[in-house]
Amino acid sequence: MPRVAARLPSRRGLVAACLLLVASLGTHAQSSAEEGDATRRQGLTVTPRIGLSETWTDNLTLAPDGQRDRALITTVSPGVTVTSQTGMVRGVLDYTLDGLIYLKSDQKNRLQNQLNLRGNAELVPRALFVDVQGNISQQSISAFGQQSPSNQLDSPNRTEVRTVSVTPYWRGALAGAATFELRANGQIRSSTESGNAGANAGDSKEGSLNLSLAGPQGRLLNWGLQANTRRIHYDQTGLDNRSSSAIASLTLVPDIDWAAGVNAGRERSDFLGKDTSTIYGASLKWTPSPRTTFSGDWQHHSYGDSHNLLAEHRMTQFVLRVTSSESVSSGGSPSGQMNNYQLLDLQFTSIEPDPIRRATLVRATLAALGLSPDAITSNGFVANTAMLQRRTELSLAWTGPRLTVTLSANDNNSRRLGVAPTGSGGDLALTDNVRQRGATLSVSYRFTPLANGTLSYTRQHSSGDGVSAGSGLRSLFATTTIRLGPRTDATVGLRQTRSEDQFLAYRENAVYAQLSQRF
Repeated sequence: MPRVAARLPSRRGLVAACLLLVASLGTHAQSSAEEGDATRRQGLTVTPRIGLSETWTDNLTLAPDGQRDRALITTVSPGVTVTSQTGMVRGVLDYTLDGLIYLKSDQKNRLQNQLNLRGNAELVPRALFVDVQGNISQQSISAFGQQSPSNQLDSPNRTEVRTVSVTPYWRGALAGAATFELRANGQIRSSTESGNAGANAGDSKEGSLNLSLAGPQGRLLNWGLQANTRRIHYDQTGLDNRSSSAIASLTLVPDIDWAAGVNAGRERSDFLGKDTSTIYGASLKWTPSPRTTFSGDWQHHSYGDSHNLLAEHRMTQFVLRVTSSESVSSGGSPSGQMNNYQLLDLQFTSIEPDPIRRATLVRATLAALGLSPDAITSNGFVANTAMLQRRTELSLAWTGPRLTVTLSANDNNSRRLGVAPTGSGGDLALTDNVRQRGATLSVSYRFTPLANGTLSYTRQHSSGDGVSAGSGLRSLFATTTIRLGPRTDATVGLRQTRSEDQFLAYRENAVYAQLSQRF
């Protein structure tokens, strides 16, 4: 199994790198503070931060009973959040560099990156735009490999996955008779730097071009035309998948709350061999109130039908969201999975409509509750071939004066399209279908205005057709967070984990403390 992160030559080098970044963040924060209200009026906010944590674990290497490696883990985590609310460029950039220092162990120190980027640039007013998305995170290589409750532990089944997507698009009108949108997309996914074990695991390139035409809005019956082409290339296996389609649609809008449509067209694809076939589908949407939405669409394809179903209801203190989707995926994390950040972001939509200001509100709430923004219920797996992915997810959150409850559960099925890839040890080379199920329940209680406790339970399980053994994991977290100042938080916690793997079973217990400071 490949190692999962870049190695550092020494603890001194790691500390020096972290301190250098902290110094640069501090300088940037000072210059931003000197700009004062002028910077805020321009809509640009820069918030550096630094986190320091100490973790004691009785099983660093996730070994079976009798072979445990106890260790202390020091983590230095400088980071920065940049938000832009006005002007030509708007978006949020959130980056953290985790420097892991291992004491009482032979494990080498390492760096890990975390990045979430969402941005939009309006190059020509109301006409030409560019969307940019970026993500860096730790991910499981195999759904059947050893699962880990923390990125700090030494699991050979994790890799750092980096994804960047750029989407330029042009919108306009054709003499008042129709509107159009020409949209291109390019996405690159890579993992584990060159020269390390596991290089190119799941690396892929994807490009698409889409042209849409539609009649003027506000009509009882409207028409639409869409042409699309897409190509996916997998570096490790050399596989190429191409598809293109042309579709015509009719949409009936009898009332502002209702919309129903049908569509039909032709599609060419090579997922199951070169094939040209007729595709057709239908859609329905009902919005009885601004806070409640029901929608669904279905489409027939030669390689497997696709669909998207959504039921969503938002209230001041409660949000419920149920989704079911099936579509062709190029790999990586399951589409549609929601973490704590996304769940609260959805809940706070009615409180703060502006997405940039809402991002600040959500992060402040998560910090006060002691909840991890990136906590999800499924780790996904790295794929080196196209797959038809079906995912069903339930998410709910209730926020009271003192008590906050979040629940997320999912059932994800990934079916390989085409023959098993060669030259790769990926899961879809071993089985035609991978099924992953998971659930996370978190209960947070505010003891005082400055202190709260959180109890979280997570369970996940993976299995595959024809695979003799699956993998499972159960984790229990108990944490207490205390607000030491307007920008300072301290957290102490306990973790207990039990692996349910037949061949890689282990138990792990940990105690951790963390101090975070925002500038």
